[in-house]
Order: sequence, then C-alpha cells, then structure tokens
Amino acid sequence: MLKVLLAIPNPDDAVTSAIKHQSVEMLPENSSLQELMTKGSYDLILVEGGLDLLSSLKGADPRAEVILFGHDDHDSIEAAKQGAAAHFKFPVETELLRDVVNKIDELIEIRKETGQLEKLLTDKYNFCGVVSRNPLMLDIFSLIRRIAPYFKTVTIAGETGSGKEVLAKALHASSPLARQPFLVCNCGALVESLIESELFGHLKGAFTGADRDKIGLFEAAGEGTLFLDEIGELPFSFQPHLLRVLQNGEFRRLGGNKPSRARCRIIAATNRNLEQAVKEGRFREDLYFRITPLVVKVPALRDRKDDIPLLYRVILEKFRERTGKKVSGVSRPAQSILMAYDWPGNVRELENVLEQAAMLTNESFIRVDDLPSRLKTSHEEPPAPMTLADIEKKHIEAVLQQHAGNRTKASKILGVSRRALLRKIEKFGIK
Repeated sequence: MLKVLLAIPNPDDAVTSAIKHQSVEMLPENSSLQELMTKGSYDLILVEGGLDLLSSLKGADPRAEVILFGHDDHDSIEAAKQGAAAHFKFPVETELLRDVVNKIDELIEIRKETGQLEKLLTDKYNFCGVVSRNPLMLDIFSLIRRIAPYFKTVTIAGETGSGKEVLAKALHASSPLARQPFLVCNCGALVESLIESELFGHLKGAFTGADRDKIGLFEAAGEGTLFLDEIGELPFSFQPHLLRVLQNGEFRRLGGNKPSRARCRIIAATNRNLEQAVKEGRFREDLYFRITPLVVKVPALRDRKDDIPLLYRVILEKFRERTGKKVSGVSRPAQSILMAYDWPGNVRELENVLEQAAMLTNESFIRVDDLPSRLKTSHEEPPAPMTLADIEKKHIEAVLQQHAGNRTKASKILGVSRRALLRKIEKFGIK
C-alpha cells in the first residue's frame, strides 16, 4: 500500500477512484506542501502545478514519485524528463491514472525489497564490525579467521585512517581470548620519558611525581590483546626494552627488581614503511623481525571503492543511533561524487564527511550541497586538452603582445617570414 499525499483542491472522482486502495493523506488548507514533506516521507504525491513545483518536490525528496495535474498537456514531455511519474490533463482518464498508480505501487515494493536485500548484504559482509565485499578485504577476513586461534604477534600495515584498529579488534574478537581485555597504546602520542611507565608500570617513588604504584598496559592486558598503534613512531631508545619483552616475555615495573610475565598477545600497527625505517637506522632490525612474523596489509579506500555504498549505510545507521536524526541515504549525484573522490584520509575521512553532511542536511538524505567543497571540486570535469592549433595560436598571441603588436619583430622571434606570420594571423583570426 502506497503512502499518498493528495495535494489537489477538490479532486474529481477519477483521481479519488484511482487511489482509493492506498493510504491517502489530504493536504490541509493553508498548509505548505514543502513543510509537510519535511515532517514525513511519501511514496506518491499527486499535485496540481507546473515544472517549478516538480523541481521543488523532487529536491525535497527525490525518492517520492510525483504525478502532476494541469489544464494543458504541453508540459508532459518536459515533466517526464525532470522526473515526474506522469502528467495528466483535466479531465483525467481514470483507467490510465489507475494504471500509473499501480505501476508506482509495484516500483515502491521493489525498492523496499531491494532495501531489505541491501541490509542482508551489509550483514553478510560484516566481519566482527568490519564491513567489506572487496576481494582484497575478504582475503584479509579469511586470513584473520585462520590465524586468530594461534597468533602471538601480528603487524597490521596501512595508510592512516584505513581501519587498522578496527581490524585489530576483529582479530581479537575472533580469538579464543575475545572476552579478555583489548587495550590500545598510541606509540606516537607517548612522551618519551613516560613510555616505560605507561607500558610496564612503576612503583611509588620511582621518579618525581610517582606518588603511588601503577600497573602498565602489559600487565593490565592480562591474557588479552595489547594494540601498539603507530609502532613506527616508537623512540629508538626504547625499542630495546620492547624487544626484550617480546623475546623473553618478562618486564619490570620502573623502580622495581621483581620480573613480571607478559601474558598478552601483541598486535602492532603502522602507516610507515618499516623496512625503509630499518635501512635508515630509525627502527631496530631485530625488533622489526620480532613484530612481523605475520603482516596484514590493509588496502586504501581508493583501492576498494566498491565498499563505499556498504560503508555509508553503516556509517549513517550509527549516526542515527547516536544522534536520533534519521538520514536514510545518499542521493545519486552525491553518490557519484563519493565514488569519484580518492579519499586520501581513507575510511576515517569518509566517516567524517558523511557525519558532517548528515548534520547539515535538512532532508532525509545527503545531497550534493551537503558535501564539502573539496569533494565537489575534485569531481569537476577537467578542461579539454588543447589542440596543436590552439597552442600555436596562443603562442603567436603571446609573442605579439610581448612586442606590442610589431609583426616584423614577432616573425623573427617565431622563426618564420613576415608573410607566413600574416597568413597565420588571418587563419587564427588574431586581432
């Protein structure tokens, strides 16, 4: 059953008969059609008006089907071009209108089924919170399933924002110790003088300001997982301390002598080329080999753009759950822009863009106008390449301008006779 908005004053029997089996809402007197549409969504709108009204209604909700009614039929073809389901001239042919309404009913039902299938598809390709149907990512999911029961140390490599931490959580969740803690240490954000205390803990009085005992992340992680994010940023001076823990499984709290056992698994992550860092002397080779018995390489979003439709559905659903604002989807023109952009900030940038657009939009979907200007600029068509004739003309114009229009001097600079230059000036219409 269609949800129909009837916005025709005193509709005739033909109109009411064609929609009598649908859920019909009449436009109240002295009410704004656009304002009413912002309060609820409709499958079908029957309205008396012209193309300007059609453009306004489709702009407010492009998913709504619109049937226009008028007293002449000269707008019928143009109305169809601009997205109207049909255009009828009064008096209306009942059977023809009923046929159009029935076809729209079938179309809306197909859309609902498609939406349900897309939801099932999203669920199918959801692996422990990571959504993807890209072959590269599906291979990673398969690898994670195989190594999750056994791994001790794994490194995840990928660009900033590509989802390394989310994959680390998926690996932890797939392991037999999924109920144990998953702790995160951002190695790039640690103050060098406090790294040892942060990871290994300290005893009271170990240094100025240590007014109580503190356990470190290795101890707090227990039998769970410690995620060392951006391990390539770890100061060179501390790398031997980490290597010792990974080799021997033991550490000492700062200021103490009693060794403790490290029982947790380690997942390291980096956006740097660690092999290059080893060659440049910024990362210890022995530590590199210790943390890379297994390396998971996460592809950039630009290399798996087929995931973007899945990702924006999940991102918008999370936005709705967090804020209560229902933004159902992305308009087709906006989808084209999302697919054309290269996403240097990867999934994190996509999430930021969609959340910002969802906050800005006044509709139930994201429009092109809601997207940041950098995305729209990158989507613009590049200028057509210049022909050789265009290049020659511009060069002649530049030389003439440089010599104040003196054609004799210009011909010498260009390496042609004055007569040949005059012919080219005439050919190109240069003034």
